[in-house]
Amino acid sequence: MHEASIVESLIETVRREAPAGVRVTRVNVRVGLLTGISPECMQFYFEFFRENTIASGSELSVEMAPLLTTCASCGTALKLRELAWTCPSCGAEPLAFTNGHELDLVSVEVEDGASNLD
Repeated sequence: MHEASIVESLIETVRREAPAGVRVTRVNVRVGLLTGISPECMQFYFEFFRENTIASGSELSVEMAPLLTTCASCGTALKLRELAWTCPSCGAEPLAFTNGHELDLVSVEVEDGASNLD
């Protein structure tokens, strides 16, 4: 599974880019439907690889990005949550997608350890 190497790289990027002294609480990623990446596999590997790192105990949130296309036959703009090759409006095929291959680190939520006790 290529999810293992993806998650390893993701955690390394978070480690490298996070400010010193913070604790990562959540990592948010966006994945395209055409990548073949399984969010469940990413979760599994994230729980394994995060231990003893800056992301130890953090959560991984994986958002599947909808597919965007405009049907060449009828001109209907589509935002699909599941892979489809046929236009649901006119039945034309195949649809050509303008995205779907992305794997984006959207944000990293951190706790800086500072307290505001008065």
